Amino acid sequence: MDRRNFFKIVSTVSAGVATSSCGKKSDALIPLLVPDHEIVPGEEHWSPSVCSGCGAGCGVIVRVMEGQRTIERNGEKFREQIACVKKIEGNPLDPVSGGRLCARGQAALQSLYNPDRVRGPMRRMAARGNAGFAEISWDDAIASVAEKLGKARASDPKKILFLTASQVSARTLSIQRFVESLGAPPPLTCSASGLETERRAADSVFGWKGLPRYDLGEARYALGVGADFLGGWASPVYYARQFGRFRQGRPGIRGKLVQCESRMSLTASSADEWLPLRPGSEPHLLIALARLLLNEKLSRNAEELPPDVEEAMLSANLADLISTTGIEEKRLRRVARELAESEAPLVISGASVLHTNSLQAVIAAHYLNVMLGNVGKAGGMFPPIPAPADGPQSANIPLALKGADILLLDSENPVYAFSLGSAVTEALTHMEMIVSFGPFIDDTAAYADLILPDHHLLESRAAVVPAVSPKRSVAVSKQFIRPLYNTRAIEQTLGDTAHKMNIAFEPVTPEAFVKPFLPAGENWDDVVRQGGLWLDAELGSSALKPVDAKLAWSDPVFEGAPEQYPLLFQPYLSLQYHDGRGANLPWMQELPDPTSSSMWNLPLELDPQTAARLEVTTGDSVRVESAHGSLEASAYVHPAALPGVVSLAIGEGHTHFGRYASGRGVNPLSILAPVWDISGTGLALGATRVRIRRLDRKGEELIQFSPRDREQGPWGYR
Repeated sequence: MDRRNFFKIVSTVSAGVATSSCGKKSDALIPLLVPDHEIVPGEEHWSPSVCSGCGAGCGVIVRVMEGQRTIERNGEKFREQIACVKKIEGNPLDPVSGGRLCARGQAALQSLYNPDRVRGPMRRMAARGNAGFAEISWDDAIASVAEKLGKARASDPKKILFLTASQVSARTLSIQRFVESLGAPPPLTCSASGLETERRAADSVFGWKGLPRYDLGEARYALGVGADFLGGWASPVYYARQFGRFRQGRPGIRGKLVQCESRMSLTASSADEWLPLRPGSEPHLLIALARLLLNEKLSRNAEELPPDVEEAMLSANLADLISTTGIEEKRLRRVARELAESEAPLVISGASVLHTNSLQAVIAAHYLNVMLGNVGKAGGMFPPIPAPADGPQSANIPLALKGADILLLDSENPVYAFSLGSAVTEALTHMEMIVSFGPFIDDTAAYADLILPDHHLLESRAAVVPAVSPKRSVAVSKQFIRPLYNTRAIEQTLGDTAHKMNIAFEPVTPEAFVKPFLPAGENWDDVVRQGGLWLDAELGSSALKPVDAKLAWSDPVFEGAPEQYPLLFQPYLSLQYHDGRGANLPWMQELPDPTSSSMWNLPLELDPQTAARLEVTTGDSVRVESAHGSLEASAYVHPAALPGVVSLAIGEGHTHFGRYASGRGVNPLSILAPVWDISGTGLALGATRVRIRRLDRKGEELIQFSPRDREQGPWGYR
């Protein structure tokens, strides 16, 4: 869609907001969930906004229907003008979404109208963790927060901890300025999808700040290693669009994808070839491929390698590296040759399942791209576009919580993300004050002393920098519907608190966030009207060369005695719930899993050999035990699961998260060993050994959209 046709769609939005009824000035649009048969059909309006389903930062457009309904008040009927948010789609002008949107983005509508939203400020009235709250006025809530923060600021502001999302946005920049005004440490993030490993690797090799962009759409041959980029990694909508062009968007050209992962992910199942890696052997595979390129003199750009890096590659024992991966040598030699012979080769590496050595793997992949000569070239790897500010960083969150007296939560959920015994909950129990700004009572908000609910993103002004974009981008949303409940924007809440404390603080508005980058001839109204600012980025040649960094690799760490715990455990980001934030949306609950087609309850995946030995069949209840806890789940015998490796999706198993998610399913993070990656900032999701036993009794029923695998049908091989 071109800009002219796009503006035809959105041009009536402003007029729609101010539409009058019977000649009288009406209120601003109010979102209401109303059955279609109660609404008198009216005009539709589309307004640009930003998706909040994950950290990708896709630009969207929102369909709003105007109409009237008959209501009754005090026995008398009235006609009420209403506005219903009916649909969310990708913004056609946005370079990230390109007019497309994933299922989680579509389901954001249900978070707006969710019956479990917090409708106003609340104070804790029960023991921490029991989620017992009562209503309180905004003035009393702000006064209480200001009093406690003032005492903490006077005694030791270093004990104030703010947890927020990893995005770069006007919101996070406001939070950074707020904690600076208090003298507190910078805000941190704690999601399993924070991509801190990928950022650290880019900084280590190139000095880049942010996530590299992989130009998959122009590549001819792509090797994916550890990154489920069609599932939940980085920017799924953007890379799905790129993958479509890679496959069939260029006449006469069809790219080939070879995916290397220890699980048959959505990306692996879409690839031309899947190399089933042993968990944690990603750096060994990548260094083995680099060594093969050097040995066979197939590297087209070896002179760009730092001398220490090339020496490390040549000193590696090739046979040991290949043996560790579990892949046949002849297959690796063929892949190395195909990479070298391709006109536009590309290596995409990430840590969908974080291991202790994942940082080493992504660093090795960057050097492999350097050897292939694709950095900064079409079909290759590009540096991140400079952002207006740095986003919050990852850290050892349980350790940070232990050292804090005041905790401020911006929709982060450390109780769910770090269910490591009782360390996190004990730290929360002994805190002086916990404040949640989230719109829902989740596992961590249940411990809060005060809940000061923020607007839903569809009710807010926002400016968000996408995680990955081919342009210098900021997705923008202007408030186009009135908040449904007695909520406040977090920027306003922080500003009111600062005012009460008599400290200088000015929230960053979306307009102030974007204006420094506006080119000549374009103004803020233009940006709001189209839903964002997208500028061509210039690349400096110095940014494309690696710095003199070190290359190292180590074996992954797996905690647990192999004799007692013979299986490796892999929690992974689910397509439906991502890191757990989408679990309270019914549309996501009933979305069939791409692997098992299960709904409402995601199963444990295990291989046929292990299942036969344990006498487990699909649908059986099993107990999964580690040295740090146990859980019970339904089993799914996956024909493509690696022998000795079991996998379970992250997202379910919430103690508190509304009527649709509380008490449903299990949380795989609850049995993980407290093992961290080599940077010390990321919990190693794949570092835990487990054992499984079949339960005689039936647990929660496994509901499958299709109980037969595709391979079991008349067209399959089983």
